Amino acid sequence: MNPYDIILKPWITEKSMENRLNEPGKSINRLEFIVVRTATKDVVKKAVEQLFDVKVERVNTRITKAGKHASVKLAE
Repeated sequence: MNPYDIILKPWITEKSMENRLNEPGKSINRLEFIVVRTATKDVVKKAVEQLFDVKVERVNTRITKAGKHASVKLAE
């Protein structure tokens, strides 16, 4: 599995940039991506872990006009 085939591009908005912060008492620590529509949560999790060398706690997905969004919460 090539993670570049799964993750198409990062999804950057003001809200997603705020969610990247890991401030004391406010532990959101999320990244958002546009992924291949057929990708499952497990496949997205493995692709992010392999590509960024991090541990993923949870993946949420939703389908919009822009494509399939994956919101990835990183482990502490």
